[in-house]
Amino acid sequence: MSCDSSDLAGEAQLAVYQVITVLIDQNKDLSLTSKYFRIVFRTKCIQMAAGVALANEQHATEAIQKEQSPDLNEPSDLDDSVIAEAFFALTDRQRLVSQWILSQPKPVSFYTIANHFGIRHQSVRRLLSNIIRRIEVYGNQRVCENL
Repeated sequence: MSCDSSDLAGEAQLAVYQVITVLIDQNKDLSLTSKYFRIVFRTKCIQMAAGVALANEQHATEAIQKEQSPDLNEPSDLDDSVIAEAFFALTDRQRLVSQWILSQPKPVSFYTIANHFGIRHQSVRRLLSNIIRRIEVYGNQRVCENL
């Protein structure tokens, strides 16, 4: 596999989105994101290096289910007000893309997002990176702690 730092950053963003989506779908605590991110991202990197095709949401779901323990059955503390606070920091375009992604029943790839909005997948990677950065920098501290 040949890639540069932007490819790895894009894969990391996709992995974290997949993990968060699966955790939300399974009503798990989002504080588990970093634990599962490491598992999913490492697995994706190994498979990409080996040339194995990936089924995005399937790998994230399997990795999380393998690592689940009995104490993970608590509901998530994330609510609509936290999401609204996070969206407040975004531009209209970023908000539109974010809302569309969150409305999807399963994780979507950069290519799916690009096709839906009629842009290149590199632009999607840059857009999502800017969304994350904007929420971290301009967003309320409470939003960043919960995300």
